[in-house]
Amino acid sequence: MLKNELKLENLQAINEVFKRLNILRRWTSLTTDGKYNELAKQALNCITAYMLASFVEAQGNIINWERFPKIALYRAFQKVYVYFDTPEHIIEEICVIGNINKDSFNVATKEIIQELTSEEFSDFLSEGIGTNEMEIYRAATKIATLVELEENSPLMKDIGEYRNKFAEIQHSLEKFFHITEVLEFSDPSSELFKILLKISKLRNQNRWAVQPYLINCSVLGHLFDTAVLAYFIGLEHFNWSEKTASKMFFMGIFHDLAEVWTSDVPSPIKDRIPGFRAATEKYEMQVLNKNLYRKVPEFLANKLRSVMFEEESNASFHSIMKSADYLSADSECWRQYVSGIRDSYYLKEPLLGFDKKLEEGIYSLPPVCKSLHAYYIEYAKNVVA
Repeated sequence: MLKNELKLENLQAINEVFKRLNILRRWTSLTTDGKYNELAKQALNCITAYMLASFVEAQGNIINWERFPKIALYRAFQKVYVYFDTPEHIIEEICVIGNINKDSFNVATKEIIQELTSEEFSDFLSEGIGTNEMEIYRAATKIATLVELEENSPLMKDIGEYRNKFAEIQHSLEKFFHITEVLEFSDPSSELFKILLKISKLRNQNRWAVQPYLINCSVLGHLFDTAVLAYFIGLEHFNWSEKTASKMFFMGIFHDLAEVWTSDVPSPIKDRIPGFRAATEKYEMQVLNKNLYRKVPEFLANKLRSVMFEEESNASFHSIMKSADYLSADSECWRQYVSGIRDSYYLKEPLLGFDKKLEEGIYSLPPVCKSLHAYYIEYAKNVVA
């Protein structure tokens, strides 16, 4: 049973995936800009997949939402241990030369996850292979890549590569045109594409901008960390209810979305000034209404509201989602120390600050996830000492 397989070692393996995703850069034939990394891309994939799947569901199709967190994490492992930054068309051309079945890459992925965790855990994450949800997710990854292409278009036009790359991505999307909405999502002039383009700019916001850092942890990448950790916190806390844990996953993916329009207001200031956090949350509701809900079909607006942290209907999740948010920050602090930072701030403020809130009962973590938090603190203490 997976329940007996969620061990600290499993979460540490996932934490290593976070680190590798954060470091692995994209568009390396064009730019060395670290904000285009795989961690940010995975978050954009998930946001796009949620919106695309909502359209598919609205047409009367059944969507198994519980599959998406597993698919996302499976693809994350696959990216940093199998595919890296190699373009898909190059892999396909090599496979033709070697007469290699592309299923070999799924076999390799499952084996690697098993080696890093366990057979049961690998099987759990592999449950989405070959499903309609995986097809939707794969389509979403192509749309997200197209969003990144548009962001980088000025650089590519200077060297004449934009048109070829655009044609390449459009060709890769053709296999997904049976999903009707893919056409609209991949149209750069559509409102949906423009919204994704706006959301993608969260990669420009550095979460530790006034501290020494060697790894750029963006708000966009932070969404993926939080979503995955929220998922496992949810599984532990809610007696292995995949439905509830999956809701928490998507709440994590969207939890800082309002910062597209508000920028990042640091938690210490929200907590220091009486009433400022509550006022900030009300303001976030206003900008979401103006810039998101009013610009999409009503069914999609409602679907987005159902996983938004700011909605009153999700008030019961506030405390546990903040724990996921802080645990994600723990992971980012760990990444800084692993990269060579020695500043005591990350230990004294985020790590021990969260630990104090746990001791005081303000927030809580289930046992295995709490052991991950303890691991981060112990690592930081050894570095700073």
